[in-house]
Amino acid sequence: MNENNKDFIFNLNKELQIYMDKYNNTGIDSFEGLSPSIMHGLLYNNWGNNIISINPNKLGGNDIPIIMQIKYFIKELIQLNEIKLTKTGNLPPSIVKDIYKNKFISDRMIESGITKLTKETDVNNITFMKIICIMAGIIKKRKNTITLTKNILKVIDTAQFIEKILHTIFYEYNWAYFDLYENEKIGKLGNNYTLYLLNKYRDNWKSMDFYAKLYFKAFPEFLKSEGSDFTKECFIYRTFNQILRYCGFIDFEKKEFNDGKIKTTEIFKNI
Repeated sequence: MNENNKDFIFNLNKELQIYMDKYNNTGIDSFEGLSPSIMHGLLYNNWGNNIISINPNKLGGNDIPIIMQIKYFIKELIQLNEIKLTKTGNLPPSIVKDIYKNKFISDRMIESGITKLTKETDVNNITFMKIICIMAGIIKKRKNTITLTKNILKVIDTAQFIEKILHTIFYEYNWAYFDLYENEKIGKLGNNYTLYLLNKYRDNWKSMDFYAKLYFKAFPEFLKSEGSDFTKECFIYRTFNQILRYCGFIDFEKKEFNDGKIKTTEIFKNI
């Protein structure tokens, strides 16, 4: 290769790099004005390494529904020392009813009388709590019996405890666990972007469909395999009716958590 060709290729690569850098750092409409570079960070980097920063030091955990429920569950385990699960691996009905009576997180089917609370599988948020506790290393299961892990009581009232639970929920837990929607990635992939959108419109009542449209505008590939209404329903169910409601990050205008408009809570703003 002669020198002229080398210079041409070098300059071409340089121009291409300049173009790519400009593109990656320019806000685009599909991402609500965020650049591809920032969106990449939201998708693939943890909190603190992208534009989302979680500060659990501002909270004691006594205002986040799922953490309040977990702490209550821990206190029960302290009193009992251990809990023997049913043959199907569920919490005993007496434990389930005792936890639910505190209404840390309500269940629409139970509250409406459609479902009668008799066992763990009647209320998703308690199964969710048990899974998170296992994944976060709060409890351990051995021979169908659960106990608290060593040293958990040393951190239960710390910001580290809150951060560990939230990290488990947003980065490790399978958001599709309780549904039959085909695509398991919807909602969990890009959940940092959803947090960004909530922060952007935080004090304004917006429909859940409003956020769903913005989410699928950024990730249109999710709409290709299934009908748009069905896919939006999946996003709304996983993101708002479950995860963000369990964390106390959103408030529902109609208080039925399956319809109407939402906005962020003081918990979300503080953290």
